[in-house]
Amino acid sequence: MTSVRVLATTTGTALAFALSGAAHPATAVPAATAAPAATQQDCDRAMAAAEQAARDYDQVKEELQDLVAAGGHPDASQRQALADADVARSTAAAQAERICDSV
Repeated sequence: MTSVRVLATTTGTALAFALSGAAHPATAVPAATAAPAATQQDCDRAMAAAEQAARDYDQVKEELQDLVAAGGHPDASQRQALADADVARSTAAAQAERICDSV
């Protein structure tokens, strides 16, 4: 139970950081001050983050499946933790794809 709470908190924090940039409107950036192009190292880090998010999701899902197999029922916080892990997994995969496609 504690691991689900820790994962939900971690996932929520990571998601908040990932989405915080989306809340700001896009503005035109002059070419001289544009962000540098992504490197292979950036791609590798993004892929590692996406793989970790997928492992985290699989862990939460497995814990809930074990709970159900033992005759239990996931409560709202456990279902939300799974949904949050799924969003984090999807977000990390999309970000990795975007970064790696620009390398």
